[in-house]
Amino acid sequence: MLSPKPALLAMMVGTLLASSAAYAAAPGKPAIGWGPTKFAIVEVSQSATAYNELVKVKDGADVTVTWNLWNGDIGQSAKVLLDGKEVWSGPSSAAGTATFKVHKGGRYQMQVALCNGDGCTLSDAKEIVVADTDGSHLAPLKPALQENNKPYVNKSGKVVGTYYVEWGVYDRNFSVDKLPAQNLTHILYGFTPICGGDGLNDSLKEIAGSFQALQRACAGRKDFQVAIHDPWAALQKGQGSLVAWDEPYKGNFGNLMALKQAYPDLKILPSVGGWTLSDPFFFMHDKAKRDVFVASVKEFLQTWKFFDGVDIDYEFPGGDGANPNLGDKTKDGETYVLIMKDLRAMLDELQAETGRTYQLTSAIGAGYDKIEDVDYKAAQQYMDHLFVMSYDYNGAWSNTSLGHQANLYQATNGSANKRYNTDAAVQQLLAQGVDSGKLVIGAAAYGRGWKGVSGYQGNDPFTGTATGKIKGTWEDGVLDYRHIVNSHMGAGWEYNYDETAEAATLFKPSTGELITYDDERSVKAKGQYVLANKLGGLFSWEIDADNGDILNAMHEGLGHGEGVTPPANKPPVANAGSDVAVTGPTEVTLNGSASHDPENGTLTYSWKQVSGPQAVLLDATQAKARVVLDAVSADINLVFELTVTDDHQLTARDQVVVTNKAPQPNLPPVVTLPASVKVEAGKQVSITAKASDPNGDELIYQWQVPAGITATGQSSATLVVTGPAVDVETGYDLSVTVSDGALDANAATRLTVTPVNEGGEGGSCNTTDPEAANVPAWQASKVYNGGDKVSHNQLVWRAKYWTQGNEPSRAADQWALASQVELGWSATVAYNGGDLTNHNGRQWKAKWWTQGNEPGKHDVWLDIGAASCN
Repeated sequence: MLSPKPALLAMMVGTLLASSAAYAAAPGKPAIGWGPTKFAIVEVSQSATAYNELVKVKDGADVTVTWNLWNGDIGQSAKVLLDGKEVWSGPSSAAGTATFKVHKGGRYQMQVALCNGDGCTLSDAKEIVVADTDGSHLAPLKPALQENNKPYVNKSGKVVGTYYVEWGVYDRNFSVDKLPAQNLTHILYGFTPICGGDGLNDSLKEIAGSFQALQRACAGRKDFQVAIHDPWAALQKGQGSLVAWDEPYKGNFGNLMALKQAYPDLKILPSVGGWTLSDPFFFMHDKAKRDVFVASVKEFLQTWKFFDGVDIDYEFPGGDGANPNLGDKTKDGETYVLIMKDLRAMLDELQAETGRTYQLTSAIGAGYDKIEDVDYKAAQQYMDHLFVMSYDYNGAWSNTSLGHQANLYQATNGSANKRYNTDAAVQQLLAQGVDSGKLVIGAAAYGRGWKGVSGYQGNDPFTGTATGKIKGTWEDGVLDYRHIVNSHMGAGWEYNYDETAEAATLFKPSTGELITYDDERSVKAKGQYVLANKLGGLFSWEIDADNGDILNAMHEGLGHGEGVTPPANKPPVANAGSDVAVTGPTEVTLNGSASHDPENGTLTYSWKQVSGPQAVLLDATQAKARVVLDAVSADINLVFELTVTDDHQLTARDQVVVTNKAPQPNLPPVVTLPASVKVEAGKQVSITAKASDPNGDELIYQWQVPAGITATGQSSATLVVTGPAVDVETGYDLSVTVSDGALDANAATRLTVTPVNEGGEGGSCNTTDPEAANVPAWQASKVYNGGDKVSHNQLVWRAKYWTQGNEPSRAADQWALASQVELGWSATVAYNGGDLTNHNGRQWKAKWWTQGNEPGKHDVWLDIGAASCN
């Protein structure tokens, strides 16, 4: 039997050996080495300006980590863990390196583990940031409410949106952390450009340096792809807490990502286009160009994941935008619908790929002449919201037509352009069949103004004329709302509120300064109008100009305040329809169905005859009444009055004139042709017969063309003639017969065909246009709107925008030459890049915009050969 002491000693030694063996088997503790801690799935260059060099999209962030083991066993294998989950494994070493991909953005606790068969030893944790454009790596940004902004709860569920512009971080000093984001449902980021150079983005040339900046941004990209106009403001400029040199995303984009983390339900959309960036839309009737655009928008949204869709600001289908040379009322409306259709199909694809919901919205013109050019009922099926730009109705682009710029209803004072008002726009869209819930109307966080207003009647400065634009905040004629309330409400300023139009004005009689603007009262009225008409909500342009008053009023008007003030009931609007002329005996329908109530109340109708021989009036209490007319021996006018009454017993009246015409003997039509027409051999010229019939009968045309002349359109008003081959100038007689089916009229013209110009110094330039004889002559006293055509100095001119008293010429910015004639170079004319002109026997091509620089003496002109004419 053994002694108990040796047995105890043996047991102690065995335990110690076992313990030492276990201790010796554990790897030493690794230490993570120095190295980058910020990585990005979408990498952004901090120096590039070209979008293709600015952005590099990868399927995951490439993360590299190093470690060292300063003492202890290295073990057999190494692992890298993020938040406790293994992301890499490999052989162990005392000085190791691991590289791996991370496919999801965020902030991770990274550790290195050295392991053997008996276990692992972990390093201390080190935080790394994997940046992604959804902002998942960023701390939530919750800006404090500043200036006059108050907190609101959106009890109505209506849209409360605003435009935030890329350039707001510069002179305006309005960074993302000043946005009252808690009070917004939508932020529309303006603006995302569409690539294209001369001829595709000419409107941008009116802003110094912007066209050149876009060309730099679009280097290497296709025309019609989108890009980022100002990478410094969008991604590279330190802003808020994102200022470190290695911060993956700074600027507006980085801060909007952080904002999205704080307010995940906030919709942030890039707005593509805008006033000076809409030119490319006019070319998208071409499906190939449209496909490039739509594909690039998809790429843009896949790259910048914090965006929730796209907003299209196409200004404007049909024309009257920044570029007077663009706009086709016959096809732009269809193009708009096709753009929306294709974008919606793309967004649906993206939704299926990502599981997210994407919105498609659009800012649209509020003028009746803008709305009529687009079938918004057809477009709305693809869209979530239509942001009706219910402002800019009047402004200092005219010194003779002064009026409200953002009125809700039609003005009764001297305000010009009375057909422009928000209610009229909404009613026109509803009449098209647009869903009321998709319509979001605009509040203006700015005013427009004039100086030197005089010659007005009574106390209404809108009846006067101005001498120019008021000194503005950033540009003359336009003032931020903040600037208005801070600097234009002191001594000498008179405030007036047009209760009929729901619009505010400020006037300083001593200087003639006049400002039209939205204020708290008018914006509240718009909010109440939204509720009454079951519209989608309100938005503002633009948030950096608002001290909080406008956004507060938007909420108050939508009923988000402490107490809801019911809106004052507005009287109905009566519309008895258009005047009509008929020949009795017949029955005429009087149509008052276009009448409406601002609060959508029920209307009652009452028709009565107020002048003319008594007629039989039927259904006089219906929206549509009928009048029975007998035959008459002389024309007579009958006037009928419609009275509409709402459910608060407020009334409105309108009248319509029915002319009962006596049967007229058939009279022959009247037709004229230009006295002479000239064309070069082999070229075409159009000759238009200007004809009318006193009885309003449909006319039949038949042209008489001599042998040897090739022509088309012999049975229409316009004959297209191709000049035959001639060696010397040759004359031909052409005529047209116009018939109403019973009686005829004739007219003749002399066609002169000139020989083909064989080159050399060129032939004689045409400085007159025969078509001018068929176009009304310009009158200095007459008002012309954009698109109107006049003849002047034997040429045809088209008005670019509203004008009066400005004589048409190539130097007059108000007019564009519509005649297809070749005129020589002029020092008074502005030429864009690519424009051609003849001078001193040579033809020249402008390399870029120029004015006053004579061809042959300045480098802006490229000599491309002999002049096409002299």
